[in-house]
Amino acid sequence: MEIKGFAQNLAEYMAKLSNKYYSDRWMVQLEFELWRELVEDPEMLDNEELEKLVKLKDQAEGWVLMNYDSGALEFMSLPKWQSYYQKHKPF
Repeated sequence: MEIKGFAQNLAEYMAKLSNKYYSDRWMVQLEFELWRELVEDPEMLDNEELEKLVKLKDQAEGWVLMNYDSGALEFMSLPKWQSYYQKHKPF
C-alpha cells in the first residue's frame, strides 16, 4: 500500500523522530515505541513532539507501521491499529 496524504505526513514525522532519537530511518519497532509514548508513558518525546504526533495521527485517522516482511510502510485505521498494538506490542 502506498502511503500518501496525511498518512505520508505522519510517516515522515515518525521517520524524523526515529532519526533524531535512534539515528536510524525507521528503528525496528518504532511504531510501537512512538505509540507507547502517546498512550502509556512518555519518556523520550518532549511536549511539542507529542502534540505534533497526536495532531498528525488525528489528521491521518490512523497509524503507520513497517511491514517487516516486505520492508514497506503500511497504514492502519486507528481502531485496527489499537487492536493490533494490544496483540503485538513487544513490551
